[in-house]
Amino acid sequence: MRTLGYVLAAAGLLICAATFGMWVWLNAYGGGTGCNDFRLRWEDSEALSYFIPPFILGCAVAVLGAATIAMNWKR
Repeated sequence: MRTLGYVLAAAGLLICAATFGMWVWLNAYGGGTGCNDFRLRWEDSEALSYFIPPFILGCAVAVLGAATIAMNWKR
């Protein structure tokens, strides 16, 4: 069961990292200016509406994995 916890924690971290990476990619190359005017546009609520749900899902899966590991920790 602890192996499942490790898999869930790793999957959650991977989802979070991929979501953040896509957010950076969108900001760097999605504006059409390349890297000349690169900054993370947190005020862009239209784009954030697509990136926040998978990030929250990744956090939830990682927490579930950590909880599974903690509950099955052998003393």
